[in-house]
Parts: sequence; structure tokens; C-alpha cells
Amino acid sequence: MIDPLPARRPLQPDASTLRVTIVGAGVVGHATGVGLAATGCDVRFADTSPSKVRELVDQGLVATSVEAIGREPSDFYLLSVPTPTVADRPDLTHVRAAAAAVGEALRRAGQWACVVVRSTVPPGTTENEVLPLLEAHSGATAGIDFSVAVNPEFLRAVSAYDDFLNPRVIVLGVADEQAEQALRVLYAPWADVPQHVMPLRTAESAKYAANLFNATKISFFNELHRILSSLEVDSSVAIAAATAGAEGLWNPPYGTRGGAPFGGACLPKDLAGFIGMLADLGIERPLLDAVQRVNDDLRDAATPDAAMVDTGESSEVCL
Repeated sequence: MIDPLPARRPLQPDASTLRVTIVGAGVVGHATGVGLAATGCDVRFADTSPSKVRELVDQGLVATSVEAIGREPSDFYLLSVPTPTVADRPDLTHVRAAAAAVGEALRRAGQWACVVVRSTVPPGTTENEVLPLLEAHSGATAGIDFSVAVNPEFLRAVSAYDDFLNPRVIVLGVADEQAEQALRVLYAPWADVPQHVMPLRTAESAKYAANLFNATKISFFNELHRILSSLEVDSSVAIAAATAGAEGLWNPPYGTRGGAPFGGACLPKDLAGFIGMLADLGIERPLLDAVQRVNDDLRDAATPDAAMVDTGESSEVCL
């Protein structure tokens, strides 16, 4: 059995003592790893793409194949792999593969570690998919020999590194006290940032809540733009005045320009995937269906060169 970390190497509130393996070195994984390295963490990257590994090494970073992780122990394994939407359902293929690989790494390393899901996954995925795979491939027991956690990212593609270093909020989904302790140590350099601790599936839901709100906001203002335009009202002036005084709208200009559907890699993927998941569960979602319908209608009517709202500097990274 793998010994719990406190009996071997207790976590102390000093990020420079921590060893972190980033599984998946895309935009989110790269920004996360480089950001943690800036605090003094010993960071290693792992990716399934040999060219990505070579690129990271050329940048002076420590990188290896996913199959090689666990040869040197880590305190944290951060899963930052894509979850594309396929046939209007979240595809967890990469998450499952990463969980299996980390399970093998836990078995090879032979010591406690915290496995953290950074990818956007449907509520219940960490409990029902990731945790069983970790146990099966490590031969260890969650909550005793290792811990699992969910730490969703809220990064934008063009400023992912800066967003990681300057977060507006840190969401910590934990399954046990050891996971919470470990994540608080990892994020000790951001002690002045609001840190919300919650159950695993609540943390998984937080990322969807953010993206679904943005999708709803965009479709709402597109609907409002259409209505106001039919009333011969300059919607841009009316919306600018309204959002200037509205509470709870971070980055108000984003998503409030009527006449352009949302696009990009994130909002369409997560909206369609979440709606598909709800359909499979038999859960009604009239508002979200309407959000998608408004956006689809506007997109279908748009000219080929029409700009999407969810692009450029406002576009969020999507795993």
C-alpha cells in the first residue's frame, strides 16, 4: 500500500518545496505549469505528442511522455487535457487516458499525491470516472493513499499566463481534508485571492456555470439587439448605458454587442455538451435550449465574414 504523504514528507506552506506534474501541455497546462514554476515549484510537463514534448524542452522546460510520469515522484498531478464535444456530448477519452496514466504513475512512485482535474468535465466525472481509474491502475485507495480534487481554470487564450498569475477567484473542489490542505499549500502565493472550497461535482459545475452564463449573456443581448432594432432604437447606446450600471457583469463589454453570435472553441462546445448531458438524464432546460436556438439562428443568418463575439482578446481557453 502507498504510504500517506504526511508520514513521509508533510506539505509545508512553501510552494518551492512542491513537485508538480502537468498532464497535458496545451494552453491551459502550459500557463499553469509556467505560472507555478514562477512561484518556485518543481514543475514537469507530460504530453502524448512527441513534438509538444520537444517544443517544451526547447523552451528550457522539463517535459516527458505521459507514459514516463511517475519515475520521479510528484506531490501533484494536474490533468489539463481536452474534453471536446462530439455529437453534442462531452468526450472524456483524453481524461480517462490521463487518469489511467496517472494511476500507473502513482503505482510506480509509491507515495501519496494529490490528483487534480483542471479539465472541463460534467458533474460527477471525477467521482465516477477519474477516481475509479486511478484506483484500478494504482492498486491504491483514494482518500488514503492519494487524494483527488477539481480545480477548474478560468483563463483566456491570449492572456492565459497573466490570468493564471492574477486570478479573480480560485475554485477548490476536494474529496477530503488532505486534498484541501494540499491545494491551499499549492495556492499559498495567492492567499489574497478568494478561494472557494466545495465538493468535487460542485467545482466541476462552476466552470460550466461560468461558460453557460457567458453563452446566455451573449444570446440575451443578441435577442435584445434584434428587439430594439425593430423599435428603431440604437441598441449599442442602450446596452452600453445599461451595462455601465449593472452589477455582476465582469468585463461588461464582452458579450453585450448585439448582432454577433458566440463562437470560438469554448462556449459552443460546453453549451452543446451540457445540453446533451441533460437530455440524456431527462432534465428539462428550456432557457439553455433557447440560448442555443438564438445563437444558431443568428449564426445561420450571419454573413461569412461576420465576427463572432467569443473570439480575440475575450476568448476563454477551453479544455
